[in-house]
Amino acid sequence: MTLQVPQTRDGSFSPEIFKRYQRSEQAFVLALLEMVVQGVSTRKVTEITEALGETSFSKSTVSALGARLDPRIREFHERRLTASYPFVLVDALGLAVREDDRVVSKAALIATGIRDDGVREILGLEIGDSESFAA
Repeated sequence: MTLQVPQTRDGSFSPEIFKRYQRSEQAFVLALLEMVVQGVSTRKVTEITEALGETSFSKSTVSALGARLDPRIREFHERRLTASYPFVLVDALGLAVREDDRVVSKAALIATGIRDDGVREILGLEIGDSESFAA
């Protein structure tokens, strides 16, 4: 099926049925989101997309894409754990994080549960100041 999309000289026409940037590959958008999750600045993401020859994404567009993650993260943190976990492992991953215009060390604390059927499941993730009992 071929859709005829009206166009104006400056390209400003965008019907509501077509979301802006809908034609972008889903994998590319996921890569942008992954960059945001990894802490890459919105300015740097814009520079990367320009270097790849893709449509330039403004900082506000990158921020809006990142905001799409918020409900999914909230859903993950608020979900009910209904399975039985005979084994729970807690570990940390050291990270360098930008905080107040400087880079500091933080720890991503990860709790993994192993269900009765042997399947591993991430139970939770928090960012702490260090890999310590208190954190």
